[in-house]
Amino acid sequence: MKSSIKEKKPYYLIIARKVIFWLVTIMLGIAVLLLFTRKDANKGRIIFTMVQLIGMLFVLRIPQFIKNKYHFQIPNMLDFILIAFAFSGLILGDVFNFYGRFPYWDSILHTFSGIVIAYVGFIVIEFLDKEYTIPLSVSPLFMSLIVVSVALAIGAVWEIGEYTVDDIFHTNNQQYMKSTRATLYDEEDIPLEGHEALNDTMKDLMLDLAGAIVVASIEYKKIESKQKKALLKK
Repeated sequence: MKSSIKEKKPYYLIIARKVIFWLVTIMLGIAVLLLFTRKDANKGRIIFTMVQLIGMLFVLRIPQFIKNKYHFQIPNMLDFILIAFAFSGLILGDVFNFYGRFPYWDSILHTFSGIVIAYVGFIVIEFLDKEYTIPLSVSPLFMSLIVVSVALAIGAVWEIGEYTVDDIFHTNNQQYMKSTRATLYDEEDIPLEGHEALNDTMKDLMLDLAGAIVVASIEYKKIESKQKKALLKK
């Protein structure tokens, strides 16, 4: 099976990939060096940083893995968006502590994640239509509702994952701390209580939903227009 979507890699994507790869690789090397040479270093923080850096290197390999495994080339724009999103969350958010420094960084990324997931959903629909010549006869509204529902479901699974990681490793992914928004917190930090402790989780899900609805609304119009043109040609 070969994908009908074939695009030549643009220079901006090639350069972005190389810059991020070498930046992350150098930072990982420095982190390993500090872990084994600095006796007074915060080893927990260094290991956490190394995990994020390795995660970024893994993300850089995903498009090639999908191409080799499923013979499907991720569209260049989506490839760039996914890399930018991962870099913003893993490197800027955690390694450079943007979550702690900028109060709305997490909210921006969650809105963006809803947009990305919904966008991927419609790309999959388009791919199936072109690859298997499936006619898009399903109601555009139904398609949009399915994509929005899947995006919200993925957002919920992500929140469950964050809760699990926080519970096991005592991190602050769900930002339940009152005194800091950083992923790692100190013993002196104060946790939120009661209803306030739920704010971040519910806000994240709402932002995931909002981002997905925006994309679904745009794609709904496109699919509806495409179906109308197809009917006129018959």
